[in-house]
Amino acid sequence: MQEEQAKKRAYLYPRTSRNKTSVHNPYVDNFIGSTRHFINYLNENNPSNVGIFNLCRFIFKIDLLILNWIEELPDKKGGLFQSVFFLILLKLIRLSRIKIVWTLHNKFSHSSQNLFFKRMLFFNLLKQSDIIITHSTEGINFAESLCPGVSSRIFYFPHPVVPVKTAERNTYEKKYDILIWGTLAPYKAIDNFLEFLSKGNELKRYRILIAGKAVYPEFIKELRKYENENIIIRDQYIESDELAVFFQQSRLVLFTYSGNSVLSSGALMDSISHGAIVFGPDVGAFSELGNAGVIKTYGDFEDLKVHLEQLDQLDSSDISEKIHDFVNTHTWPEFSKVFEKRLKSV
Repeated sequence: MQEEQAKKRAYLYPRTSRNKTSVHNPYVDNFIGSTRHFINYLNENNPSNVGIFNLCRFIFKIDLLILNWIEELPDKKGGLFQSVFFLILLKLIRLSRIKIVWTLHNKFSHSSQNLFFKRMLFFNLLKQSDIIITHSTEGINFAESLCPGVSSRIFYFPHPVVPVKTAERNTYEKKYDILIWGTLAPYKAIDNFLEFLSKGNELKRYRILIAGKAVYPEFIKELRKYENENIIIRDQYIESDELAVFFQQSRLVLFTYSGNSVLSSGALMDSISHGAIVFGPDVGAFSELGNAGVIKTYGDFEDLKVHLEQLDQLDSSDISEKIHDFVNTHTWPEFSKVFEKRLKSV
């Protein structure tokens, strides 16, 4: 009982009823699981179906308000009302003893809708958060450029990894040259990559599996224009066991992000945790892991084409060793140790 009383009491966003379904971002669950020994999450087992309004139930009981993707609030159901409510509440929270912890996952929203309110939320969080978590050093520089002096409140730790025991990469037949996986959304520019291959008459050159649930029906319709016997599209949520097999069956995992909004990626970390050889754009955490030799990066699709043409000469053993070292160093338990120390200093 005394141990529970010694813990910080927190409200964590998002914790909605949708987290009970199979389709959700595991970041929140991993964050809770790794920090539960020093934080008591009052809403962990009380998922909300009213968005941020649910915070009113706990506001007088908490020491910490921990926020993820809150700047995307305007796009939610009743999002404009939620946003106005939260901006007002944020001012009141700053007058209380409650500390605000915000994870800066992306530079900008992936969606161009409701930009005015998104920017208001973003800048208010930059100014008023007691701790700003970022998983990319680019996040530090970006935040500092918008709000000079904010770096003293930023806590940097590479995106934590959940180590996975995998089979040897040569255990499975390589059915695919390229695996593109995760939520299928326009900002990931998968359609741009396929169009690039099409213009070069190379749609049948590589065996490509695109697997994940599409956000918009019109986007999957656009992707299917390029489908052929070598390009397979699976528009559905991929269970972890099946995804693990896809990793083993693929020569490499490709991320085709084209914008500058991305700082870090959970899908990137999931891929390397399975020992996958990853090719990604030279931005954010991709760039940092590329410099460390953990993944391969490219500048544009022309540059990527050169890398793909040299795939047979790729020294995967050197990359695999660096992946192993990174995965075992940047775990969620390691993150929680450093984060607990930082939290005590606030």
